[in-house]
Amino acid sequence: MEINNDMELLEILRSARAEGKTVSVIGTGTHSHKTADVVVSTLKMADFEIKGQEVIAQAGSSVTKIREEAMSSDLLFPSLYDGTVGGLLALNEAYPISTGYGTPYMFTQWAKIVTPVGILKWKGLIGSKGLLGGFTEASMKLYPRPHKVVTFTKRVETEELIKLYSQAVGMKPLAFLVEYDNGYRLHVSLAEGELEGLESYEGVPVVEESDKGSYMVKTEDLSSFMKLMEAVKPIYAYYIHGVKWSKVYTSEESELHGWEYFPTADVPSIVKKLKRILDHWSILV
Repeated sequence: MEINNDMELLEILRSARAEGKTVSVIGTGTHSHKTADVVVSTLKMADFEIKGQEVIAQAGSSVTKIREEAMSSDLLFPSLYDGTVGGLLALNEAYPISTGYGTPYMFTQWAKIVTPVGILKWKGLIGSKGLLGGFTEASMKLYPRPHKVVTFTKRVETEELIKLYSQAVGMKPLAFLVEYDNGYRLHVSLAEGELEGLESYEGVPVVEESDKGSYMVKTEDLSSFMKLMEAVKPIYAYYIHGVKWSKVYTSEESELHGWEYFPTADVPSIVKKLKRILDHWSILV
């Protein structure tokens, strides 16, 4: 079922509540594999407009198209997500460039979301994965586009990682990524300057995108990530500077006890608490 505006979505949620049905809101559906009685698509809501260093976009707008149009104006839309704006906001996924530009929550100025209790203008629901409502429109920041980005990388021991961290953070990196795979590998992306003694390549690093067998673990900083790695020694993990959660792949969830975490496919506990307020009928799945 396709919608043209937020009032149509609100009416669908009200009808579903009265009929005891479940609803799932999707864009392209590429990143969502939910089943529900009613599946609502926002793809008809695909308008967006760039005004200065801001884009105002409807939920069904293509992130790729926004990124391309911004680039033609020498601007950067700071996400590598390949779906719609609604999905971008619902997932709030971090990428290595979140070091320099923040997560979608951070670069969003405001967002409209349709919930079972009404239409809200509240960016605080970004990252709720469709369980609290469907996003319909948002204003997001654009940034001057760097013309050349070089990533410096090296497999390092603990002491060298700490030393390079202190050096790199002062250089205002666009990306600061540490991967763990039976040891540490550092990636630092810079628009200016260089890190001597490291290999380099043009562009920014990419990370594992599969959620299977992974958990989001609270790590306030690099130090807490390193403590986590020493304690768990996972199959694979990565830390992005400026993002408070690290992605950890392990076959033993019990190893994470004592840490604040949740399965990547799930949501943080605060979303579950808000669910009891905004959708205690469990309409949205």
